[in-house]
Amino acid sequence: MREIMLVQLFALYLESLVLTILLVLVVLGIWIGFRALSGVDKTAKERQAHLYDMIMIGVLIIPVLSFATMSILLVLKA
Repeated sequence: MREIMLVQLFALYLESLVLTILLVLVVLGIWIGFRALSGVDKTAKERQAHLYDMIMIGVLIIPVLSFATMSILLVLKA
């Protein structure tokens, strides 16, 4: 019985992880595109630094938002 609950919880976490990755990629893509279109970064080095910053933000935010999304999905499915 415990194993079944653990598998269900893990499946729910994977579902929330996929949703969160897609959401973060879309938001960061919009942010990077908006910044590129507005011409904030003048040099290639500035654009590269901003891209690295966005990648780091995404890597740090995805696990936290994934747990939050999992809790919302858990409440909705209960």
